[in-house]
Amino acid sequence: MNRNKFWIGLILFILVASALQAQDKPSPPQPNILDPDYLNRPQDSEKEMIPDWQARWELARILSYVKKYPESITEYERLLSERPELSEARLEMAHVLNWMGSPEKAIRIYEEIPSDKLDDRSRIEMADIYLAKKQYNQAMTLYQNYLQTHPQDYQVRAKLADALSWSGKYAEAIAVYKKILIQVPNDKQIRRKYAFVLIWSNQHEAAIAELRKTLDP
Repeated sequence: MNRNKFWIGLILFILVASALQAQDKPSPPQPNILDPDYLNRPQDSEKEMIPDWQARWELARILSYVKKYPESITEYERLLSERPELSEARLEMAHVLNWMGSPEKAIRIYEEIPSDKLDDRSRIEMADIYLAKKQYNQAMTLYQNYLQTHPQDYQVRAKLADALSWSGKYAEAIAVYKKILIQVPNDKQIRRKYAFVLIWSNQHEAAIAELRKTLDP
């Protein structure tokens, strides 16, 4: 009888000790479902989800890459109807409109966007459209502003020279061409354009010399 009491006591002691040991272990934190932000907080699976608007944006871009411009424009329009604050997407749509031969629509979008939201690419594209439309003053302003921070971009400087010469500002255009030819003295096309402006400004001897530099002896 005493032996049975001993074993019963030992078993009880082990059970109590195990229970006390379990209480000492820290339990993992549990979510507070009474927190009002609990249901709105993104769970791990939600963080990995790509929203519809982002998928549509990528679709619009890819369609433009493969030159499916009308389809691309449709997707950009649907995207911007949902997310009108995406100025970057609006600029991309303007680029696509210009590529597909709708510069008038493109320029309207550019003009609606605040100037501080325009990137260099968009400003140059705007200037190119103005140049094609013979709106030389607007084009020249954009080219000149760009060249203040990109003075080595001789191709844009050549566009500025074109705008100056086509608007009859020959002396200014000549000065710009001279500056370009310091950078690229072997560019025949730049030198020939320079020679033509010399002709238009009645500097025929100088034009002859420049044209001869572009031709084989």
